[in-house]
Amino acid sequence: MHSSLSRYILLAKRWMWMILLGVVICGSITYVITKLIHPVYQASALLVLTVTTSPSTYDNTSAVLEVLPTYAQLLNTPQVLNPVAKKYGLTIKQLQPMITVKPQSNTENIELDVQSSSPRLAAQLANEISQSFAQFSSTQLGVVQVHVLDAVTPTDAVQPKPSLDAAIGAGVGLGLALALIILFEWTDDHLIGLEEIQERFELDIVTIIPELSRRHLKDTEEAPALAEASRILSAKVNAAQAAHPFKLVMVTSAVAGEGKSTVAANLASFLAITGRRVLLVDANLRYPTLDQHFQLNNHQGLTDALLEMWTHIEVDLEGQATEIPSLRVLTAGVVLSNPSELLQSQLAKKLFEHFRNSKQFDYVIFDTSPVLPIADTQIIASYVDTTILVIDASKTPRKIIARTKEVLNKTGTTLLGVVINKSYWSEYGDIREYLNSIQRYRSKAIPTMTTPLHSASAKGTFTTFAQNANSRQQEFASK
Repeated sequence: MHSSLSRYILLAKRWMWMILLGVVICGSITYVITKLIHPVYQASALLVLTVTTSPSTYDNTSAVLEVLPTYAQLLNTPQVLNPVAKKYGLTIKQLQPMITVKPQSNTENIELDVQSSSPRLAAQLANEISQSFAQFSSTQLGVVQVHVLDAVTPTDAVQPKPSLDAAIGAGVGLGLALALIILFEWTDDHLIGLEEIQERFELDIVTIIPELSRRHLKDTEEAPALAEASRILSAKVNAAQAAHPFKLVMVTSAVAGEGKSTVAANLASFLAITGRRVLLVDANLRYPTLDQHFQLNNHQGLTDALLEMWTHIEVDLEGQATEIPSLRVLTAGVVLSNPSELLQSQLAKKLFEHFRNSKQFDYVIFDTSPVLPIADTQIIASYVDTTILVIDASKTPRKIIARTKEVLNKTGTTLLGVVINKSYWSEYGDIREYLNSIQRYRSKAIPTMTTPLHSASAKGTFTTFAQNANSRQQEFASK
């Protein structure tokens, strides 16, 4: 029940703009159109039928009620309307649509309504037709007397009514908006909010990285939010390790282009800044990128270690140095056409055991291929202790997330949580504003210590905001 209510709230937040747009547009258009329509006025005359053939009032009333429907039909006949039509230069076909006859239930009355663009003409026609019918009744029928209560000239138009019509138009707009929302939700399989990830998929959100445009990538005001997201991620990894020790961490995504390489690099960097000894391994053996991001030599790497004899592995697995002393990067090496077969070899198993038993590093972080397109990551997942799943909030469908979780659960790895990348949801606005206010305060009050940071673009492009990582690491170690 709570889950369903939360989903409806999320849907309301997501589509409120469409609901308001539909109501405002349809209501406004209806109002403008009705204001342009010529007004129509209605005059109403009342015809009272009486019978005096019996001394009993009850019998007379019963007789009137019995003939009332017949008299109502006779009111609209050519014999009654012809004299009036000729007097005003109208035809029967023109006059009849202007007339509405309404017998009043359980009464002796017939209401005659006449509509016209002229209020005076409407009243005149209503009275003339009533008198014509009274004369016709007395000469042709004779039994029932007709008494006419004349119509008065109307002052207000019966249609259009701009306010009422605008309200009806707004209701139509609301209906159209709801129909479109149902259609879009039925065809769209994307996430609608953070709560859906937690409640529907039972996944913990370890950090949220905001959506950054190209302009924002060069805007230092966006750096605090991005930096804090990476700090939160590294802090939660350290807390999880303290609770249940592990060393091998895999950072992956369901499909390509979700920013997993960026997240892996920032996680490794911030863990190293806190004093942890970190080896970042480019395990994306089909499309490696870390060598370009860190501007490292890729002549030898993980694939070379897998292909060579065990006696040479220890040297190859130390990785290459970076600007942060406690962070080293092991590149992918030569690109292979069939890495999945190599990853399933006995040597690969020994290699991951070597990583797990190594005393040189506190963490070994693997940046891997996406989970679903190829088998490589599913094989690696069976070797590592913990997995972090990166989700692009702007494009990853629900069914893809569900399938990825199912695949990872079958590998035996522990899913630490989800990194929401390129988040566009409003929940992040307050966090971003708070961080920006801190940044503005620091810029005025005290000098700011920056941290190497990589932008979370979908292609994994890194933007370095500072080059003094070595001095900062030494300063941190001295405290």
